[in-house]
Amino acid sequence: MKPLSYLKIDEYFQDIAAKHVDINDYCGTSVNELVNKLASHASVGSPMLILFNIQNKLMGNQQRTMNNRTISFSIVFTGVDPNDYAAQKQAIDDAEYIGLQMIARINIDSKGKKVDWLYNNFDPNTVHFNELEAEEAEGLFGMEFHFDLKNTEPLLVDPAKWSDGADYCTG
Repeated sequence: MKPLSYLKIDEYFQDIAAKHVDINDYCGTSVNELVNKLASHASVGSPMLILFNIQNKLMGNQQRTMNNRTISFSIVFTGVDPNDYAAQKQAIDDAEYIGLQMIARINIDSKGKKVDWLYNNFDPNTVHFNELEAEEAEGLFGMEFHFDLKNTEPLLVDPAKWSDGADYCTG
């Protein structure tokens, strides 16, 4: 079983979004899901946590391979008047506070073993964030956050997945 996968990350973010008292909606990395949510204003909760990107990069040596992942999420407020600059600034400021609370939760969760794939894999020194004004979605303002995780990724052949699998030893 893989120590970390796309689904595990998505489920974790969905879970912490549901547990945060200020977050009213969640959207994973599906662009179609986000477009549909934004098109149907009645079904969008604001603020919303959007997990919008997961990048992976294998690194390592002959003995050990690491799967470094950059995870990107945003906290956004919808329906902000595009002509109300004070409301835009307030939405960005509030999104920053909520996003930093999410980062704090990730940091704490990485110190315990409740979320096994996160344990000792989060480095707060990799966090960076910036304001967000979605040009393609009027009235969407907030903050986007990025951080890195470093997880082991054993590169082992699963003999059951290959017609010549008996030729490969995984032990």
